[in-house]
Amino acid sequence: MTRRISIGVAIVGLLLCFSMPASAQTRTGRIVGQVTGLEGYPMPGVAITASSPAVMGGSRTAVSGETGAYRFAALPPGVYTVKAEMNGFQTLTIEGVSVAVGGTGTADFVMQAEFSDEMVVTSESPLLDATSSAVPSTYTADFLKNLPTNRNFYDIIAVAPDVNLATEDSSRMVAGGSNVQSNAWFIDGIETAAPETGTSWVGVNPDAIQEVQVMSIGAPAEYGNMLGAAFNVVTKSGSNEVKGGVNAYWFDNSLVNSQIDYGTVFPDFVQNEFWDVSATLGGPIAKDKLWFFGAYEYWRDNHAYPGSDPEINPTWYQDRYDLKLSWRVNDSNLVDAKGYYAKWGYPSAASLYTTPSASAGEIGDDLMWGFSYQSIFSDRTFMEVRYTGWTTNDDFLSQTGSTEAAYIDYSPPGGGPATYSGGVWYPWTYDTSINQVSVSVSTFADDFIAGDHDFKFGIQASSGDNAGKNFTSMNGSYYYHYAYDYYGDIYDYYYKVDGLPYWYGAENTSVGVFADDSWTVTDRLTFNIGVRYDYHKGVIPSYDRLDENGNPTGTKVPGIDPVFTWNNFSPRIGFAYAAGADQQTVIRGSFGVYYDGNVTGNWDAPAPYQPPQFYSTGDSWNGPWEPQGVWWDPGTNDVQPNLKAPRTLQYSVGFEKAFGDNYSFGVTGLYKDTTDLIGWQILDDGVYEEMPWTDPFTGDEYTLLNPIVFPSVRKGNSPGFTVDGNLDSYWQEYWAVILEFNRRFSGFWSMQASYTYSESKGLIAAFQSQYQSNPLYGNRWGADPNAFLNADGQRLQGDRPHMFRVQANFQLPWNLNLNTMINLQSGRPYNRMFFVPTDQRPRAVVAPAGDPGRHDFQYLWDLGIGKRFDLGGDVGLQVDLQLFNVLNNTPTDWFETTTLAEGDVYVPNTWVKPMRLQLHLGIDF
Repeated sequence: MTRRISIGVAIVGLLLCFSMPASAQTRTGRIVGQVTGLEGYPMPGVAITASSPAVMGGSRTAVSGETGAYRFAALPPGVYTVKAEMNGFQTLTIEGVSVAVGGTGTADFVMQAEFSDEMVVTSESPLLDATSSAVPSTYTADFLKNLPTNRNFYDIIAVAPDVNLATEDSSRMVAGGSNVQSNAWFIDGIETAAPETGTSWVGVNPDAIQEVQVMSIGAPAEYGNMLGAAFNVVTKSGSNEVKGGVNAYWFDNSLVNSQIDYGTVFPDFVQNEFWDVSATLGGPIAKDKLWFFGAYEYWRDNHAYPGSDPEINPTWYQDRYDLKLSWRVNDSNLVDAKGYYAKWGYPSAASLYTTPSASAGEIGDDLMWGFSYQSIFSDRTFMEVRYTGWTTNDDFLSQTGSTEAAYIDYSPPGGGPATYSGGVWYPWTYDTSINQVSVSVSTFADDFIAGDHDFKFGIQASSGDNAGKNFTSMNGSYYYHYAYDYYGDIYDYYYKVDGLPYWYGAENTSVGVFADDSWTVTDRLTFNIGVRYDYHKGVIPSYDRLDENGNPTGTKVPGIDPVFTWNNFSPRIGFAYAAGADQQTVIRGSFGVYYDGNVTGNWDAPAPYQPPQFYSTGDSWNGPWEPQGVWWDPGTNDVQPNLKAPRTLQYSVGFEKAFGDNYSFGVTGLYKDTTDLIGWQILDDGVYEEMPWTDPFTGDEYTLLNPIVFPSVRKGNSPGFTVDGNLDSYWQEYWAVILEFNRRFSGFWSMQASYTYSESKGLIAAFQSQYQSNPLYGNRWGADPNAFLNADGQRLQGDRPHMFRVQANFQLPWNLNLNTMINLQSGRPYNRMFFVPTDQRPRAVVAPAGDPGRHDFQYLWDLGIGKRFDLGGDVGLQVDLQLFNVLNNTPTDWFETTTLAEGDVYVPNTWVKPMRLQLHLGIDF
């Protein structure tokens, strides 16, 4: 009893003494096991050693406790040899125990009286983790390195079940039906989700990746500030051996077989160039004491979709630099330092609808850093302290340097999508950054309160900011035109809008505390219990007031401190039960409350006292212009009192069955109920007159609300007063059934396969976007009561009812390798909108998203074949041919707009890329 009390006091003391913040994201895994005698009795005091080249110093040691249990925590991902030793007993060794990021390797021993030499068993880790109610997906560097992917970080992650890209090559990811800004992103424990966008801003050199973990279903309390998934990437470290390599991937239009022919001036898909060249090098500065790893990537991509002139199409580019140092101070203390720099650009292509001077694109650079200190108090308790952060500069300016006014024609001659000319409409310059400090403590207590407990506690804090200088256009004016057919009469309108530049942005402060307990009740039953508390504060700082040229005037615009504060509690509970005589079936279930992070783009616009915009009307583009008054006066930033954080209630249940030594099959049911999303909220203080209107496409009749006195609007958790009545919440509902089949590598092949059947529907803030969904930022979508016509309950933009994925690797004779990826998935839904004829002509949803409003089904199959040539001395040459889109299936993936005028049709501007052959040449040593 005294021992149990002392353990409890120690645990509470450890939690209370660390007033510094702590990180909740892991870069390591663990090995657990049980030591018994021949009669099944627990054996305490057995010395256990886990060794691997991934561990500085080569090995770690532990001792089995009173119940025979032992644990190695904070192990780098890798393959381990585990040895059990005790005087008077035979020494036992188990080889081939795999440890994944956030995963558990198991090595159980049955000790026998000493009568012979050491017994060595070559064993694979169990296929099933019988201690966790979570259902993560993990991918190692060996599995990923030869898969035919598009050589980007996001394409690698998108192989996971129940995850899909918003569009091909996109950095926007929909996981478990949740919005793209509702995921958590980590690289070596550094949170890379941007404060305003919620999406990952910092990428990764694919050849620097050691392991990828996708944690969505049943995530424990250490994972917070997400509604979708946590994407956790661990990059490579050095070792006691010098290792490295150089890889080059290339193709151009001569290796493309495009059958896209849209019948425009530029009808074809054209690949002018693609290069991805990377180099890695790692090794010892001092063996078992100081390691280094460095990487560089040169990436260039120039492709033009139909409608874009390939002769003037700009090249996307990235140059990435990585450096990591690992220092073993002594057997108990380790230090890691990481640095990353990238310079990048994604200039937009000119098209039939946008002139080169009016097209922009984002150009900038990233700097990321991280410092980690790990202290192993004993084989049962360790601590990790981190300081990390990053900063980004990003500009959205005319790619020709134009400072002209912007011209937008919503009713161009001959109809069709809007056209853009002159300068860029709403250009900007932008800076954003995050700083994070953290501490976590893990401790293992066996024979404590009805079982063994693996505790983890953490406290974390971060501060982030974003600031953008915004222009209506670079000269302060933009012009637009539209024509409206009102029962046979054509009305032409020309507008000139003037406004001063201004700063807008935000700061956020977050503090989180969590406690997790993996409670092993018996050798079959484990409960995962956790709770998390998060504090968030949103602030709009004071900024300089700007003149017409964007220079400070010497006066300040007052800020708002705070805009709001949140105090969120997130309980989590789950179980894992190993069923059957051989315990080769694991039944899992979980329930959790999840809150989204403080994504400032949900609420930071309009900026306080943003300069009003004034408009004039004229008879043509050239005027003459007659001043009419205020076009838009946003006033000050206003949010709903007691604004809530978006919340998801997640429920899951399922089972996983192992077959033989290498196969497993599982089924998981998932349900998510999300409320309190943040968007425009319309107050019931407007005055309206009813206006009949007929949809010219279908003849359906509607009654619109034409404002006589405009209503007040603010950011809130519900739309408020709309043409469909009072809507009391922005919401999502998602359910899925996920089937998984895995075969780990054995013999000559491995495979991971999944099928997800799902439905995603609701009313989100950016329901008029083709993405699901970027935050609103400064746009006015949903700020008019008529915008919500038919919007409530439609299929969400990331809804893909069917997703079937296969990834497989085959090692063939003569050092040949065959690798394939199959992705069969439903196309994304889209709605049809119309500029309805009420004052200010808002977009309204006329045809809700969902069948038949859906892009065509995608049948995507990629295939790679390669050969390795041994050059001697551990040097190898790898040559691969990778054929993408073998079936040459090229359905549409994006439209110029989904807002159609009478007689218009949807005009695609992005397709799934056609069949293309990529060449790879690599040297490793």
